[in-house]
Amino acid sequence: MTQAKAWFERQLPALLVSRFDDFLAVQGDISFQVGDGAWTLTFGDVEEPVRQGATPGAKLRLKFTPPAFEAFVGGTLDPVAAIGKGDIKASGDFELLATLATLMMPLQRDLGWDAG
Repeated sequence: MTQAKAWFERQLPALLVSRFDDFLAVQGDISFQVGDGAWTLTFGDVEEPVRQGATPGAKLRLKFTPPAFEAFVGGTLDPVAAIGKGDIKASGDFELLATLATLMMPLQRDLGWDAG
């Protein structure tokens, strides 16, 4: 199982459960593409918040190189530098990315992830 697939199938759902009220307070969806894989996170969707496949009309669309995604989930990514180098391509509502990063902070700490 790739790191991206494991994150979308295991860690991201754990994040949503641990921060459920915060997750429900946000509206919008983020489409992720990592290598050949694609997933969509829909804030506020209690039925299927994370699903495989990219939503073309997502409010935020992110395309990561695999190393950039590893740095993102590990808490060590400098998004401005990664976008500048082309390791991330992004379009749409960047406030959703900031929201996701804020939601991830306690999970990274709880799981012992090294934030650098």
